[in-house]
Amino acid sequence: MSENGNDGMSTGLAWFFGIGIGFCVLVLMVSAYTIGVNVGEDRAGDGSAPAEKSEPAPEPQKEAASAGPGRELFVSSCGSCHTLAAAGTTGTTGPDLDTLGPDDAQVLAAIENGGAGSGAMPAGILEGKEAEEVAAYVSASAGR
Repeated sequence: MSENGNDGMSTGLAWFFGIGIGFCVLVLMVSAYTIGVNVGEDRAGDGSAPAEKSEPAPEPQKEAASAGPGRELFVSSCGSCHTLAAAGTTGTTGPDLDTLGPDDAQVLAAIENGGAGSGAMPAGILEGKEAEEVAAYVSASAGR
């Protein structure tokens, strides 16, 4: 034995066991982390593979409005004066409809009365069903 009562052999064994235990703890921590991350991806909690993420289905009215005749009528009758990204128009005489975001009633009133009363937009550009189709298209598409 040495003067302080410690044996060189027992000190070496203590280091060996300390390093071994530290390594085991590290392996357990990495395993627990890996298991936790993989379980977190399983939203159902039943061990099955996570469901594929998909885009929400568009609202039927908005989809119909963007694909219907309202778009064509808007482009041919209104697009030269109004900006509406969904229609691909960039007119600057009238207001930017993406920024304004009008509802059906506002669009119908503007079509029937001639815009907001500034006189730049003539009243009655469209009538009846055509006016309603454009109103539905603009209200569903503006700002989207």
